[in-house]
Amino acid sequence: MTVSADLVIPADDREALQEIASWDGLRLASFKASDFPVDVVRLDGSASAPIIVSRSKRSETLKALPATLRSRVESAFERCARRPSHLALGNGRRLDFSEGPVLLGVVNVTPDSFSDGGLALDAGAAIERGLAHFADGAAAVDVGGESTRPSSYGAAEDVPADEEIRRVRPVIEGLRRQTSLPISIDTRKAAVARAALDAGADCVNDVSALRYDLDMAATCGQARCGVILMHMRGSDPRRMQDDVSYAHPVADVARELSAAAGRALEAGVAPGAIAVDPGLGFGKGPEGNLLLLRHLAAFRSPGFPVAVGASRKAFVRRFSGVSDAAGNPERLPGSLACLAIAARAGASVLRVHDVADSMRFLRMLRAIETVRASETPLPTRTAGATSR
Repeated sequence: MTVSADLVIPADDREALQEIASWDGLRLASFKASDFPVDVVRLDGSASAPIIVSRSKRSETLKALPATLRSRVESAFERCARRPSHLALGNGRRLDFSEGPVLLGVVNVTPDSFSDGGLALDAGAAIERGLAHFADGAAAVDVGGESTRPSSYGAAEDVPADEEIRRVRPVIEGLRRQTSLPISIDTRKAAVARAALDAGADCVNDVSALRYDLDMAATCGQARCGVILMHMRGSDPRRMQDDVSYAHPVADVARELSAAAGRALEAGVAPGAIAVDPGLGFGKGPEGNLLLLRHLAAFRSPGFPVAVGASRKAFVRRFSGVSDAAGNPERLPGSLACLAIAARAGASVLRVHDVADSMRFLRMLRAIETVRASETPLPTRTAGATSR
């Protein structure tokens, strides 16, 4: 089944437009300040150059296009404008986006994950961590039994499926006994996904976007579960950083995610059960991760909810100015900056390690953007009161 990879890439100013245009070697005509913001519409596989559309003049621009191009551009705008209300999961559960993006709390049942390996290797500790994430405001938890860290942290362990199942199944069973809230399994392997779904998981988060294990798509389709499709260069995390170059840094990633969504649909996964993730840190250079964050809104173009995970990653530490040996508290400010950008770009699912701090941050961001003075009157100073 074909899922369109046509893109709408927003540009609020000339600098952003110049960056986007450079990917296709476009020469920019003169744009007045009043023309911004604009959207760059890139039609995948088309011989036509990307079309720059001023939002204030969209109707006039579209009318001037040939009918076949106009139809594709209009469809791209329609998909991009959709704000999915929820992500359907297995077992009748869902992630509700009606109040904005939701948090997916990380539970790594591994000895070698890059920031918290070994901290929840014991099933009891992992269950406690998951329940704490829910108490702190996570909408779901993501349980993983295999590290997919890049080689810069040292080669990750190759974990057989039966060992991965041994790690994650008791955690999912234990969580399911104590909560009815959504649980995701973070795995590339169909056998692990089946065991986790049988144990009570509702969603599969596959960092290979169904490419590592060719049985994964059918497994998800048969289970009627939710699926998060993440982009990664290749299918082996240990080799994903070998080549981080892209002909088009956004379109190349979007095209592969659209193809993965098509495979999921063909296998019987419901359209409303698919989310896409551009895969920050998975086969991207440090600057490439920043670029994807700047233009994250483009990944809404296929019409699926967007998931994103920047929490504690190497590029966050690098650009926020902390050392590789920095502890988790020092990594938090940079992670929260990424969280703000992702939320404002329209991401629906934010995968984080620090749920409590991330939840407080999102609440404050929502308040700044939505609460009006008439709803929360400012305190008045009483007579004789002083300030200093």
